[in-house]
Amino acid sequence: KIKIMRKNSLIVMLLVATFLFLTSCNKYEEGPSISFRSKTERLCNIWKPVKILVNGSETILSSDQQKTTIEFQKDGDVFITVYYLGIAVAQTGQWEFYDKSEKIILTMNTDDTIPSKDTLTILKLMEEELWLKKEINSDILEYHFEPK
Repeated sequence: KIKIMRKNSLIVMLLVATFLFLTSCNKYEEGPSISFRSKTERLCNIWKPVKILVNGSETILSSDQQKTTIEFQKDGDVFITVYYLGIAVAQTGQWEFYDKSEKIILTMNTDDTIPSKDTLTILKLMEEELWLKKEINSDILEYHFEPK
């Protein structure tokens, strides 16, 4: 009877340890806790914004913002299409993971000889959700995307 109790308590301790390990492995602030797809596979998609928060308050997306897309490709290329007064403006560049894959650096091609660089913090990176955070001056912008 004592052997069975020891065996059961060992199994319970292993289950608790496994649970604690898996829940502590959360790379991104908002998830996922565990994924069987690589971070590149989850990121590489065409994304559209569904929510923008400024300092924690949700803003209403304009019709131009609703049409915006960002496409991450596996080869490191990124394509962003933004709209101004209904007119599409395409931007191209490169993306790369940074800071142990917790951030993305976007290097966008410009008319200048020096490309523009932007660093975004990944809050959530799932197959169906992408949340990015960016600080501009004293404002914190949070972008929530879903696949197009």
